[in-house]
Amino acid sequence: MSSTNTTINQLNTAAATIVLVVAIINFTLGAFGLIFNVLIFTRRSLRREPCSLYFFWSSCFDLFVVYVIMPLRILASSFNLDIANYNLWICKIEYFANYSTRAITCWLIVFACLDRFFHSSTNANIRRMSSLKTTKRAIIITIVTIMLLYSHMLVYFEITNVSNQFGNIVPTCNAQKGIYRTFLSFWYMALYSLCPSMLMLLFGILTLNNLRQHRQIVPTTSGTNQIVRRTDNQLLRMLIAQVLMIITATLPYSIYQLYTAFTSNVVKDTLRIAQENLAARITGPLINFAHTTSFYLYTLTGTVFRKELRKIMQQCRHPNRSLMSSTQGHTHILPSNQKVTTTRMANHKNNNSFEP
Repeated sequence: MSSTNTTINQLNTAAATIVLVVAIINFTLGAFGLIFNVLIFTRRSLRREPCSLYFFWSSCFDLFVVYVIMPLRILASSFNLDIANYNLWICKIEYFANYSTRAITCWLIVFACLDRFFHSSTNANIRRMSSLKTTKRAIIITIVTIMLLYSHMLVYFEITNVSNQFGNIVPTCNAQKGIYRTFLSFWYMALYSLCPSMLMLLFGILTLNNLRQHRQIVPTTSGTNQIVRRTDNQLLRMLIAQVLMIITATLPYSIYQLYTAFTSNVVKDTLRIAQENLAARITGPLINFAHTTSFYLYTLTGTVFRKELRKIMQQCRHPNRSLMSSTQGHTHILPSNQKVTTTRMANHKNNNSFEP
């Protein structure tokens, strides 16, 4: 019995340590990287690209995850400070915001993949669908639709008394036990992991196929068209890297959600609860990497992204350099204007001297 208690304590300690360490790493990565994402995707060279607009809004929702959702989860998981376990409306709103915000970021990346497919098509009518107007509409529709699809959480989440990993009975904010909890696990897996991942892969494959066809039909060009094509290819590489990270980070926790749904009616001892808690604490924080690592993936895979990042860093180091450049540009013009003005004034004086 003492050996079992020792194992349980070791599992609980390991789970708490893993959650805290991974959470701090994720928060640090996201807190700085996502701000740079927002700054870079509003730069002149990228803000006209529909795909960049999806990246921008995805980064904005990721900022909400990092600065609001993650601190609340850290307090709840590592320090047992979870107001949602004691207030029903906070319970409903917090979990609704958590689930819907994460899903919105993934679906915005899905539409970014779709935009690349439209943009790379050899059909002119399909290419026209890759536009800022279409992108803005798609973003609004995505946000509203995801919130509606998760609105049932505001009704069916409740506070129940359950046994924790230490064997104590504590209040916990969770979905209603039974059919709804099983439904929510499938719903979560479908909307957050499985469907987005499959659609990302599908549109990615179709985009690569379009690019191959395009290379066979249209010869390599030079000048402006070549620069535009290079930017498009870099955006596609950035997108593929983000897609792979989302799939890798979200799938394990979705599988765990299914497992807990199917075993919710099984009577479990303290050791099994501790083991499942460890599995949850390992797979749960992994999903945050899908929301905090985009800046570093874009930096590694996108030359145009690195170029804009260097410009921002240079402006931070030398904030007066751009001002000096523009001032120097005017100093070459001002003497000429002054000379013309002086000449005109001299001629005006001469003309006045001949007047009676």
